[in-house]
Amino acid sequence: METARSSADIRHANALTCIHVLRSSGGPLTITDLAQGTGLSRPTVDAVISELESSGTVTEVPADSSGATGGRPARRFRFQASNALVAGVDAGPTRISVLVADLSGNVVGRAHRDVLDTPRAAQRVDAVVQTVRDALAAAGAPAAKLRSACVGVSGIIGLDGKIAQSYFVPEWNNTDLARRLSTNLGCHVFLENDTKLAAYAVHHYGPAQLASDVLYFHLGRRLAFAFTIDGRIHQGAHRSAGELASLRGMRWTTNSLKGELTWSTADSVEGVLSRAVSGDVKAKAEWDQFISEVATRIATVALVIDPDLIVIGGELVASESSETFMDMLRAEVRRLILLDGKPEVVASSIGAEGTLFGALALGFQESSYQLFGLEDVPVPDIVIDIKGHSPASKKNLVMQ
Repeated sequence: METARSSADIRHANALTCIHVLRSSGGPLTITDLAQGTGLSRPTVDAVISELESSGTVTEVPADSSGATGGRPARRFRFQASNALVAGVDAGPTRISVLVADLSGNVVGRAHRDVLDTPRAAQRVDAVVQTVRDALAAAGAPAAKLRSACVGVSGIIGLDGKIAQSYFVPEWNNTDLARRLSTNLGCHVFLENDTKLAAYAVHHYGPAQLASDVLYFHLGRRLAFAFTIDGRIHQGAHRSAGELASLRGMRWTTNSLKGELTWSTADSVEGVLSRAVSGDVKAKAEWDQFISEVATRIATVALVIDPDLIVIGGELVASESSETFMDMLRAEVRRLILLDGKPEVVASSIGAEGTLFGALALGFQESSYQLFGLEDVPVPDIVIDIKGHSPASKKNLVMQ
């Protein structure tokens, strides 16, 4: 039995190696090409290709006779990037965004819509479904090609996969949103917390690509922690790791279900910082207290998990005063940590779409079998056209 398991593991590893080489090639390869690229023997590659052909992951390309020398042309095989699609969804309280990518990681469609007023739970589900369909239409792809969707939501995902508690979308509490969406979209659907997805994206793209353990801190209209260990999201025993909004004693609104920051000298955190920088004494006192409270919690968590890197994301990082804010926060965190080995504190470079990119990457990671017929196929580089540039101009989001 041990030998059988080992043989299966070897076959699986060989298949993953061949998929990686084919997917990265950008064109068809012969058995000889694959043997050279993978280091595997020709008989092994031939056996792997037969299995991948049967699953539709690769297909044989008609022989090119233009350079024929009289002999039988070598068989060539191409990775079928368009064989299936995966969707990343950011189902935020006020806006729904969707990216659809093929199996090579090329984003082929995207769509978004604003959520007006306070719709009922069923209306929100319909809005998510329609936005995904809009993205598929933009890709010119039939709905049947969508095999998996990861949906980022503002709330705690319970051990059963349902939304256990949502501060911002309470109408989804205790609902089996994944099942409803799966029924409507006809594919595998799973949920993940939006901040955790942003942390996942930060780890795989941007300043944390080479870091092993990353502490991500979202700061804007609300506060939230998330951290990745060896590149994977840390969930905790109740999948509530990082729910800083549930901690008493900070600046939460009187409505505990909102978890939003509240201020006395301005309407928003950006406004307080702007006034403080301009010399407003009361705003400066309020801001200094805020920095002290936030830095204390960041430093405390950092000392517990000892991350390689601390990344700050959220609305404040994207504001005009972000550099001032980062300088103050970084200095206070470093002051509070007495150890010589202090983790670096950097701003996120992903911007407002961290949850969306994280959802797409995790969709590949967690749905490998649905997409490829194999477990543990590595996440491809995510390639998306830069807005305002020609299709030939691409931006690579490395999420490996």
